[in-house]
Amino acid sequence: MSYGNMTHTEVGNTWYTNATRQVSDQNFKNWDTFLISLINEFNSHTNRYLVQDIVIRALERRDEISKDFILDHLLGELGLFPYIKNNLSSKDKLRRSIFTTPQDEDMVFHIRQAEVFHRIMNGENIILSAPTSFGKSLIIDALVASNEFDNIVIVVPTIALIDELKKKLFKYKEFYKIITQVSQASSERNLYIFTQERVLEYGENILVNFFIIDEFYKLAPTNKNDERCDRLNLALKVLYFKCKRFYMLGPNIDGLVSGIQEELRSNFLKFDSYITVATNEKYYPLTTTGKDSDIDVERDAILYPLIESIPPNEQTVIYCKSPQRTSILMRKLIYSGLLKSNNNNDELSIWLSENFHPEWSLIKGLKHGVAYHHAQLPRAIGAKIVELFNNSKINLLICTSTLIEGVNTNAKNIIIYDDCITRKTKLDMFTFNNISGRSGRMFEHFIGNVFILGDSPQDELPYIDIPIITQSDNTSEALLLQIGSDISEKNMSKVQKFYDQEILPISLLMKHQGIDPNKLIEFAEDLTSNRDSWNSLMLWDSAFLENAQLKHLCMILFDYFNVSRMAGGTVRSKEQLNRKLIDIIRQAEDKDLIFSDFTYWNKVDSEHSVDDSVNNIFKFKKNVVNYNLPKIIYAISDIQKEIFNRYSFNFGDYQVFASTLENFYYPSAINSLEEFGIPSQISKKLLDNIEFENAESIDSVMERLTKIDDSSLGFLTDIEASFVKNAISYM
Repeated sequence: MSYGNMTHTEVGNTWYTNATRQVSDQNFKNWDTFLISLINEFNSHTNRYLVQDIVIRALERRDEISKDFILDHLLGELGLFPYIKNNLSSKDKLRRSIFTTPQDEDMVFHIRQAEVFHRIMNGENIILSAPTSFGKSLIIDALVASNEFDNIVIVVPTIALIDELKKKLFKYKEFYKIITQVSQASSERNLYIFTQERVLEYGENILVNFFIIDEFYKLAPTNKNDERCDRLNLALKVLYFKCKRFYMLGPNIDGLVSGIQEELRSNFLKFDSYITVATNEKYYPLTTTGKDSDIDVERDAILYPLIESIPPNEQTVIYCKSPQRTSILMRKLIYSGLLKSNNNNDELSIWLSENFHPEWSLIKGLKHGVAYHHAQLPRAIGAKIVELFNNSKINLLICTSTLIEGVNTNAKNIIIYDDCITRKTKLDMFTFNNISGRSGRMFEHFIGNVFILGDSPQDELPYIDIPIITQSDNTSEALLLQIGSDISEKNMSKVQKFYDQEILPISLLMKHQGIDPNKLIEFAEDLTSNRDSWNSLMLWDSAFLENAQLKHLCMILFDYFNVSRMAGGTVRSKEQLNRKLIDIIRQAEDKDLIFSDFTYWNKVDSEHSVDDSVNNIFKFKKNVVNYNLPKIIYAISDIQKEIFNRYSFNFGDYQVFASTLENFYYPSAINSLEEFGIPSQISKKLLDNIEFENAESIDSVMERLTKIDDSSLGFLTDIEASFVKNAISYM
């Protein structure tokens, strides 16, 4: 067993090892001697981090310690003011008044949180690197509560984090209009909670006096074609141009690439050893090599007894590297005999069975206190699963990094089942820290447990690059193109070809940021060559296309814009893309799409499961239809207009088609309500049974929903009504 992020020297510290053993031993009672030893170690001023770790561990047994005022004294000296139980002395009371947060007089900063908050309020721009349990988001809460800024933009990497922050900051709705959808209009004072894509889509209309970038490490590219990273860099460029006040926060890193602090007029703060939760780490080295199915035999032999050893009242998250791996593991756990069935989630299970597929393993899992979570799940279902986990309606949650790197849970235990990020790429120290830091939580679990099925990562923490600032070799051509006149001479040579070509104006390439400009040019060149034969197939401007027009569009999408990669294997030909889009246009229900997909692929491959088909449909709808295709189709529309107009041909307009497709051929509010926690199947019932003034406006729909009473929801089942009521409580 090792402890937290301790070095070998620290773990080898005799005092620390003994103190940890004592506080972990449930039969240990000699607390007076323990406290004397603790005070002596604190007074030696040599291992403050280790003392802090032991003080936090002792809090788990505080009720057994008669002289717990000594713990309070040490907590005060360490700056862990939120944990002080007895604020009796005048010093304690003064300290509490100084470190009380602006949003809640019962909420207290620890000393490092207070430092960050007050430095920001005094005009500094702060880039903060700190452990996951540091409480970085409390500072966001305090900045909003300060009422100092009329318009705040918070940029988060996932829709799940938008949902979490919206609920956390909903209490400020009297002071700010909370905007999470691009279709929402700004008010006098606004709190925008957006992904980077939404910042760019909202464009010049965004109002900003202060901005926050959560998980700022995602500004550093992971490869040469990291489109989401490019968009986050562009979002930073847009926001910084409008406003020079900001706070960026993220997990432990080694530092920033040289020049970033100065260019952004900011200060980098690194509190990598300031912990608020202690962590136990236990490693289980694996000897099997080869395919996952072979290694899983050894993994499962470790995992099953481990799950049995965890008390049933403790929440446990199991990390897997992919959505497919989460469903495979859940099916194994269900049939292992380890989990007892219960009826806690029967209503939800029945509803999922009726609306998706009765053999979906998530349904059976919910009946056994286990579920999975990954980015492909419909947003409302994903949010519901997190809610069930945090309310202890399920005790085991199997998930990918999407949840574990962002949304907070009340997990005491983390099991790293796959010691890889993707395929065979081993977990690096940075990702490992981010995952393991999700164990334990302030005020819920003073000690978290992390169990690693594999080896400890050995590499160093990264230095973070921000290519829009540094213009380093990591900067993609697409991002360099957006830098404009500030581009360096060296990098200008890389993008000069875009200025030299004459097929498309540079303004068009820059407008469609996030799409590889080389692909746009290649398509434009072929369109020019084939303009005579293609023109009649591209003359359309409605939401509904003729068969030949849709087939031609699918050819363009598949051949020129690599839709197959975006679809993650769910679209393998242009013909298949055509059939799938016809299903969307015809408003086919998810359950019918899943059944059809399973019927086809299970005949081809008997190993293809219902879960595979469920994931196929979710992935196609979310990654392709809702996210990538509309952006590409808008670009195709602009290109065909440019080329056909140049040669005096008539041209089309694809904006109506793209926006309608993005919303699955339903009013846009249905898609938006999914993010508020109402599944699309229920939203459709709402629109069929309640009169809305404007179903295309989420603001109008929300206003109408907040005025209805329970008696108006009689057309819904109890579980459906609960989805709606919960969503309304945050509108």
